[in-house]
Amino acid sequence: MLTSVCGMRLTTYGVGLGWIGVIFSFLAVILTSIALGNVDEIAQEMVKAQNTNLTEDQMRTVLVIILSIYLALQLINLLSSGMLIVGTLKERHLYLLPWLFNNGVALIFGLITQIGMFVQASSSSVVPSILISLLTFALSVYLYYGIYSLYKQLQRTSDLQRPLIPPQSSARNYEGLPNNP
Repeated sequence: MLTSVCGMRLTTYGVGLGWIGVIFSFLAVILTSIALGNVDEIAQEMVKAQNTNLTEDQMRTVLVIILSIYLALQLINLLSSGMLIVGTLKERHLYLLPWLFNNGVALIFGLITQIGMFVQASSSSVVPSILISLLTFALSVYLYYGIYSLYKQLQRTSDLQRPLIPPQSSARNYEGLPNNP
């Protein structure tokens, strides 16, 4: 497990990465909402600019579907980044799970994309872009592992604190009390 990421303590890294995720997701939600509001004009310009067999209505439908899915994913990312901040500050390891799940799925799709690029790459001119994308993927895995290390650290401290709190029974014990007739 890591104890620091890029020279930062794990808690500092978790809060910083959470705020970066919140800010960029919020901006993406705003821009995607604007694009959805102007989808007719965007579809019209795309049909004019590209020689495609799609009509304006078909292009509009495709754009609405793609932008709606992207908007939903950005809202999920916004919430999971917010939970990453709260979980790090309050030292609640379970609050980090949505971020870990969300970005774990993104890493898997990124890996599938990398494999697809390797399969389609037939010329040597693609090698620099493949190397850059591999370095980006390796950095993403490192950053993900940093949050996973923070999750494990918070989980360990939570498990250490748990035995200090005695279990409290909700049932009352009436055995030593005098009987009142």
